[in-house]
Amino acid sequence: MAKFRADHYLLAEFETVTNIQKDADKVLEALKELPQLKDLATVPQRLEGKSWVEILGRVDIPEGSKAFWAMIKKEVTEREPYNLFIRIDVNAEADDIEAAREKVKNWVETEWVPRIQKRIPLKSVRVLRPEQVYMPKLS
Repeated sequence: MAKFRADHYLLAEFETVTNIQKDADKVLEALKELPQLKDLATVPQRLEGKSWVEILGRVDIPEGSKAFWAMIKKEVTEREPYNLFIRIDVNAEADDIEAAREKVKNWVETEWVPRIQKRIPLKSVRVLRPEQVYMPKLS
């Protein structure tokens, strides 16, 4: 079987957000349950009056991976309609690219999402391919 790049994004809106560091710690606890995720750590960030927490780490799978990165923020906007944004850069083995993408999407939906939902009530959650993520039009 061939290996294909099958990156995905997990975008979720929380029911309520009171403390982004506590919410980030809950997401970190959930992600630590996934044996494929390694070297996870939270990093608080602040820029131009906005603050968020990042979770950094790597995905360790035989098919190969590049990185793992998550962001937890308080504000939900039209441009960024989420409190949790996770970028999952991975490869997958399959007969074709579509099967590889479906394999990764299924993994995220069945392994990642339930663990996060167990710790933080979610209003919405979406697992998307890179081309499905909102891309603003540049003037």
